[in-house]
Amino acid sequence: MTIAIHMWEPINNKFYRACLAEFIAMFFFVLMCCGCAMVTLHDDDPNLMQVASSFGFGILVIAQFVGPLSGGHINCAVSFALFIAGRVSFIRCVCYTLCQMLGSVFGALFLWAIFGTHWQGGARAFGSNSWDEDVFSGGDVFLAELFGTSLLVFTVFSTIDIPVKGGGPLGVFPIAMAVTVAHLFLLPIDGCSINPTRSFGPSLVAAMTNINGTYQHQQYMFWFGPMIGAALTAVIYEYGSLKPHKRDGAGDMDEAIFLSDVARKGGPKNGEFVRQDNDEEADNDQV
Repeated sequence: MTIAIHMWEPINNKFYRACLAEFIAMFFFVLMCCGCAMVTLHDDDPNLMQVASSFGFGILVIAQFVGPLSGGHINCAVSFALFIAGRVSFIRCVCYTLCQMLGSVFGALFLWAIFGTHWQGGARAFGSNSWDEDVFSGGDVFLAELFGTSLLVFTVFSTIDIPVKGGGPLGVFPIAMAVTVAHLFLLPIDGCSINPTRSFGPSLVAAMTNINGTYQHQQYMFWFGPMIGAALTAVIYEYGSLKPHKRDGAGDMDEAIFLSDVARKGGPKNGEFVRQDNDEEADNDQV
């Protein structure tokens, strides 16, 4: 078993473009999906399937346009899992996380601009995650978030490693469905995070606007649960016995699923961490 953790990679215009794509993706994810939760949970008899499907289809749609640019992580737990597995560098993981956090905050700020602070219902704090401490303990929520994130990360890895370019005929659809299933399970428990950066922005903006709730002091759980779940899943899949023979060049989703390398000459050799550009672009972009 070889553990290949990569700390650094060339910083060029493509790298900056990928970071911007993650910012835009998280902005739309929070704005549209958390906005859908606010509208749906405003009803007297909310339809949880409507909320869950909005997050699943949101991933499907948003990943379609940012995927070729950044891999379409849209979740720092996914970025962290891919780093642990040696598929992205540490610097990319950190930069993606920061850009996702910023996009989450901007998305929540626009929810504030649209709905204000007097919107009533179960998601009035801009879709912030929280749980009823009279019903669930912190340990309950930790396990639920861990397993929900694990389902997502297992699906991400298996979709990347499917031995057909483009993730097979379904592409990113299984990942979107994993998000939907996790939401159906977790929505009644804590509103479903499985995505720390998605939880960060709404919670911060709700605190800034003095909306009362338990989401502020519970925020830590929506980082620990998903991040630990993602790390454990990455170790089990990548370094355990669950991983099939990895297809050459299928390190991250941008190349494996979204075919961003389709016009490139050659590809990474076995075990080599190289994000290849054509020679002219690499020379012009290098910082």
